[in-house]
Amino acid sequence: MIAAVGVLPQEIMPLVDGLTHRLENAELIRRPVIRGVIGSNEIIITSGCVGKIETAALIQSLIDHYKVDAIVVLGAAGALRNDLSIGSIVAGSGYIEYDFTPRVNLDLILEPRQSCFSDFLEKNDFISGLIASGDRFITTDVEAKKIFESTSALCVDMDSAAAAKVCIENDVEFLSLKVIVDIAGSRAIEQYIENHQKFGSKPAITLLEYLSNNRFICGGER
Repeated sequence: MIAAVGVLPQEIMPLVDGLTHRLENAELIRRPVIRGVIGSNEIIITSGCVGKIETAALIQSLIDHYKVDAIVVLGAAGALRNDLSIGSIVAGSGYIEYDFTPRVNLDLILEPRQSCFSDFLEKNDFISGLIASGDRFITTDVEAKKIFESTSALCVDMDSAAAAKVCIENDVEFLSLKVIVDIAGSRAIEQYIENHQKFGSKPAITLLEYLSNNRFICGGER
């Protein structure tokens, strides 16, 4: 069974609307949780993880309560490279906390298992690479440049690295799927306001299309 976690509720609504069977409505650490079926996949859907602490708490609670085999985080990110276009989707291949200092090991990149997502990744035209996470919305060009130079990440968000760390510690497969809605820097807030409503649910729509026609085989599932 997989879990799909949106940073904001609207980012996972296509999955909720796409359920063919709804099995359970529940609440987990004050977040609404829906368990249901899409295609031949049982899925847990929830949201509400703004920042690394909230993300870690929610991901660990999902693992403890539902014993999920894999987790995918869906949401938006700010590009650290100007050649990433608004609306493009980045699939994380590794994750790093840009605001964790001092870093004892500068190559401390989190690489959770992703084997159950291999077919999904192959069938979609995602941009694969490193995602950097921290508890700030990056609104200056100087800060964006500093993060890029220190991490070489494609984009920046506030949750992926925390989720990846928890999944690694629990031996759960993990993928972060983020749509670019702004270029991190001086125009980030303006671009986020303009583009999030338009593109924020795009990763969930892409996942829904796959789930409707394919089955994830994760962990001990057969």
